[in-house]
This record gives sequence, C-alpha cells and structure tokens, in this order.
Amino acid sequence: MERRTTKDPIGDRITPAVISAWQHADREALHIALGLKPWQPSPLPVEITLLGVGEDNLDPQNREDSLIALKLQRRLLAIAGWPNCRQTYEENLLDGERHLSYCRDRVDHPPVGDRGNYRNGPEYRQEDLEDGIEAVAYRRELLAELDQVRRKWKPSVPQL
Repeated sequence: MERRTTKDPIGDRITPAVISAWQHADREALHIALGLKPWQPSPLPVEITLLGVGEDNLDPQNREDSLIALKLQRRLLAIAGWPNCRQTYEENLLDGERHLSYCRDRVDHPPVGDRGNYRNGPEYRQEDLEDGIEAVAYRRELLAELDQVRRKWKPSVPQL
C-alpha cells in the first residue's frame, strides 16, 4: 500500500509572490497570491487593515477562515517579519484626522434643519467626535511604535 504524506496547507501557500505582497502590506496582491476569496479575511494584521486578523478579533461567524488567516499571519511573521506598512499607517492617520475634523465641525456647527435623524442628534455627534479622537490617538501610537514592532519581528527563515 502506498503511503501518503500530509502536506501543510499553510506552508504550501507561501510563495515569493505572497512574501512580496506581505512585505509591501498589499492586501489585494496578498489575496490574489494566496488564492483567497474576497470575503475571506486577510492574514495582514488588523492594525494595517480592518479586513485583517489578530489574536483578539477573530470573526465568530467566519471562525475557520479567521483561524487559517491567523496561521498564515504567524508563518509570514516568522519568515518575513512585520510588513512595511509605514505608508498605510500614515494614510490611515490622515484619513482619521480628516474624519476627526469633520466630526469637530459637526459638533461646533450643527447641521441646519436637524430633525433628529438617526445618528444626527447632538449626543451622537459628540460620541462620533470622541470616537474620532480615540481613533487618531490610536493611529498616532501605531505609527510611533512601528519601528519597535519591526525590530521585534526579525525574519528567522531566509526569504523564498
């Protein structure tokens, strides 16, 4: 009888194209290189993209795909280190600052004709402002800590 060897489905997915997409924090290229479906989570860390995964944010409705993405993330971190995501962090911070400015403007200058529409009342505008302040602070912190994180995740295996 012929013996079958079991292949590592995670390890078989790691190709030079995957490594390159990971290193550039390119979610679309990474999805294509891994052959993931559009609805499947990205192995990129959630700090880089909201469609990514992290230890604390596994999707309970899509748990199996989230676990596969998390295993891929761990493998890619071990092989290639933390992705070069400075540009993404900077873009996310800029988007957050724009949104914060919009929220401040809505609190300081309420919309004319506010009829209590959903999420349009003063308490909701204030809540959005506070969320925006927290989001910008978080994004600034991520950017400030980026070099520490990159040093922490040194590649342990040579690139493919």
